Amino acid sequence: MRVLPVLPAAIFAGLGVAVPILPAWADSPVVIEGPERETRQAILDLLPDRERPTTLFEAERIAEEAAGRAMAWLRSEGYYAATVTPEASEEPAVARLVIAPGPRFRFAAPALTFVDAQPAQAAAGAAGAALTPVEAGAPARAEAVLAAEAGAVQALQQAGYPDAAAADRRVVVDHATALVSPEFRVNAGGYARLGQVRAEPDTLFRASFIEDLRNWEIGAPYTPEALTRLRRDMTSTGAVSLASTRLAPPNAEGVRDVVLVVEPARRNAYELGAGYSTTEGLGVEAEWTRRNFTRRADALTLSTRLGQLQQSFNAELSRPHAPELGHTLSIGATLAREDLEPYTRQGAELYAAVEAAPRLELGRSYGVRLTADTYDNTSGDISNAYVASAFLALRRDTTDIRLDPRAGSILDARIEPAFATGSETVTFARFTGGGRIYHSFGEDDRLTLAARAQAGWMEAISGNVENAPPDRRFYTGGGGSVRGYDYNSIYPRERDALGLNPGGQGMLETSVEARWRFADHWGAAAFIDGGNAFDSWSDAADLRWGAGVGVRYNLGFAPLRVDIAFPLHEDATNDYALYISLGQAF
Repeated sequence: MRVLPVLPAAIFAGLGVAVPILPAWADSPVVIEGPERETRQAILDLLPDRERPTTLFEAERIAEEAAGRAMAWLRSEGYYAATVTPEASEEPAVARLVIAPGPRFRFAAPALTFVDAQPAQAAAGAAGAALTPVEAGAPARAEAVLAAEAGAVQALQQAGYPDAAAADRRVVVDHATALVSPEFRVNAGGYARLGQVRAEPDTLFRASFIEDLRNWEIGAPYTPEALTRLRRDMTSTGAVSLASTRLAPPNAEGVRDVVLVVEPARRNAYELGAGYSTTEGLGVEAEWTRRNFTRRADALTLSTRLGQLQQSFNAELSRPHAPELGHTLSIGATLAREDLEPYTRQGAELYAAVEAAPRLELGRSYGVRLTADTYDNTSGDISNAYVASAFLALRRDTTDIRLDPRAGSILDARIEPAFATGSETVTFARFTGGGRIYHSFGEDDRLTLAARAQAGWMEAISGNVENAPPDRRFYTGGGGSVRGYDYNSIYPRERDALGLNPGGQGMLETSVEARWRFADHWGAAAFIDGGNAFDSWSDAADLRWGAGVGVRYNLGFAPLRVDIAFPLHEDATNDYALYISLGQAF
């Protein structure tokens, strides 16, 4: 048996210096003796994949390499008095480490020094308070040193010092007392107040639009969040592919303008999508967008939907941040045709709306629309309707991923007053509200439980609510509602026999779905949906139920969803329904 020297390079590892650790892709052949099981496992996890040695030379090489990595990890965790002895045997060929971790060193009280001008007392106090990862008595881990240093710099930036940066630090290890004394040195830089915004290059957008993106008052203290929001508001328009910021030199009053450096996105964008279900058939959607239409980051979009049940053409001009930051003004027109089980509709629509950005935790949207529709194949007497309506919607969204939430919740409520004339005249208000919740479990949050509930009701303000246009009444059933049933097929069927307009005066829906991701791209789901449209709340609980399973494939930006659902009510017209679409069902 031969005893090998430890690599000299490992002696200084862990003295406040981050040591790169390579992940293990397979079990290491190294045998570790000495430390407790958790320490042995941690060291084995960082050792790279190696075949078992077959010769003494291979065992020596593997043991020597492992010793260096083990020593680096031990010192980074505060075991500065550790010894690692690599050993190799020939018969059989084995690589072994004999480790004596020794005592775990602790931090002494940290010191913070400003190498240039002293910042304001409040800022200096905030930087000092950020050193808690290395408070006296804590284990002397290298990761804590780096975290404390980054925290001090961040605290200064939050306090209005954008140029704050770490200088050379000193970390003294005292073997006599088993203490590690970190001394942090920071350049605070100058205090900054924010001025106006200008873009580079300055030919892409109107100067007035760029200035409208400013989310602070002139002379307000610098904060990283202000510049982060500026970049986010710019990139959310879709008119740029990249946005970065920098501060201009201070003017005579000490105010620094913000330079927004942008790279334009392609002026023309094309999108094509498709979906299929056995109940709704094949649907294809196409969209063309002309970006930065008037140099305000606005967009002109022409889109069409061609489906077995629904066809439409839409033209829309959208102006982001025109009403206020985080809100988009949209003005558009739509031609549409629906050939549904309850009715057939052909119509035109003009609308204007202010929509809150999906990223806002609290959003408020509102708008107006004018529609002119004709109806065929209905059980009621309404053959045409002209409707003027408005809406107000409130939304609270705390989910983490928009198209595939893993955690958080969504609460929303909408009220839509409307005046309808034509075959009949009625003034009514439509209310809808609901919630969704997501919670994940297990390693890497591989299992997600999702649930939702939604309710709606329509009430007449003047006239008879029975005379509301068919498409404004409530229906359930279909891929985004109760899977397994035909689209919009669940409503009080006795209305057809009585010669009344189809649809319900109210609606109630609920769903529970379990989503399991068993690989990077593949997943599965099991779900149960329930829903009903009704004319009296006493009938609300008589839900139609559907259940099924599905497969998910992660495309990177959204999951591809394939679901098969089975209706559980005896009056269902289908034995099953298949759905293929992008994004989760809810």
